Amino acid sequence: MSNELHNPVPIKHKFFTPGVIALIIIALNGLVFLMGRFFFGIGAVTNLNNQYPWGLWIGVDVAAGVALAAGGFTTAALGHIMHKDEYHAIIRPALLTAMLGYTFVAMGVFVDIGRWYFIWHPLVMWNGNSALFEVGICVMIYLTVLYIEFLPVVTERFIGKVNLPGFLSGLNKIIDKILRLLDRGLSKTMFVFIIAGVVLSSLHQSSLGTLMVIAGPKMHPLWQTPVLPLLFLLSAVAVGFPMVIFESLMHHAHLV
Repeated sequence: MSNELHNPVPIKHKFFTPGVIALIIIALNGLVFLMGRFFFGIGAVTNLNNQYPWGLWIGVDVAAGVALAAGGFTTAALGHIMHKDEYHAIIRPALLTAMLGYTFVAMGVFVDIGRWYFIWHPLVMWNGNSALFEVGICVMIYLTVLYIEFLPVVTERFIGKVNLPGFLSGLNKIIDKILRLLDRGLSKTMFVFIIAGVVLSSLHQSSLGTLMVIAGPKMHPLWQTPVLPLLFLLSAVAVGFPMVIFESLMHHAHLV
């Protein structure tokens, strides 16, 4: 087995490739419309109204986007809970993808909801009868768990290597002590966060199906079934592993 799996090295390729430049142009275009959304309202850039309050974003960045980020909890369950150690090398990349995916989904929901400045309401105004409340709370907690699961990568990278410049250099020893304390604490408690991540992700993946159940006659009869929560969860599991495989293949092709 190559040592690169255990000793990561920097990628020796230029960053600003034609594909990256194209993505930057698309992102800048999106920022222009984002400014329009906050200044003139969501209806000005999406053509949504009170009669049609949900647009393509529900199907694209919530239902599909969250499912595509499901490689994190499926791979964590496979490697850590089922103890399939041969897949350990892909767990961290999968968790990184899930962390970035859920971060952008959270940002997307923040932009997409009509009154974006009320996004904090579910934290203090609980509604146990709402499927969206369960989705929102699970996503918030799971996103926090993902960042905690990613912390060992940060501690391993910077322990003994903290070198802040200038007047910030006085913080080097303090930050190094904090990193070492986090590393020791996480090594003993990480199993709790891994189990919590799998449970939370399973809950909210199925709850997205609940949203479609309560849609009732608005759904096509072909998909109108009370087992949609189970189907959504199975779909997330089914698409999570292929996404990890696809990312691994793309990464390998880029390095070759």
